Amino acid sequence: MMSGQKMRRDRHGFTLYETLVVLLIAMGLTVLVGFQAVAQRRAAAEQAFWPAWQQLWTVGRQVAIARNETIGIFIDRQTGEVTLTQGQSHHVFRRLKPPPGLHWVDGRTGWGITPQGHADAFTMEWYSTTHRVWWYQTFQLGGALIYVEATKTRRPQRVVTS
Repeated sequence: MMSGQKMRRDRHGFTLYETLVVLLIAMGLTVLVGFQAVAQRRAAAEQAFWPAWQQLWTVGRQVAIARNETIGIFIDRQTGEVTLTQGQSHHVFRRLKPPPGLHWVDGRTGWGITPQGHADAFTMEWYSTTHRVWWYQTFQLGGALIYVEATKTRRPQRVVTS
């Protein structure tokens, strides 16, 4: 031993404290990246929903005209799933499920597309938990035009008078 100098200990590896700090940082980054990935996946699914809805509607109009019959469109109150049916037996020929972050708000659950390809004008209301916005899907010109817009605040409920 050398006098006047403290003996140095050779260290191999990390201490328990250092290991825990590194593990906490790695776990925190993993959770953060995981949440971002889920949010991005939900946003992409929601963005893809509107063109899919437009395609579903177009198919419904085309089938109604081609077969000269009314096509039924129904929305499941619990899931928001949209179903196209044809004929008296209401044979289901198309379905569209909304993405997990998009919720249909209670309202009209069924309507039809006439054999001429027309439908009533109305607005559907959806709420996005992904973006925290209200989506309004308006059917105009006998269903020939669908307009979709998002707002941060909910529109006041309209009272229909007859």
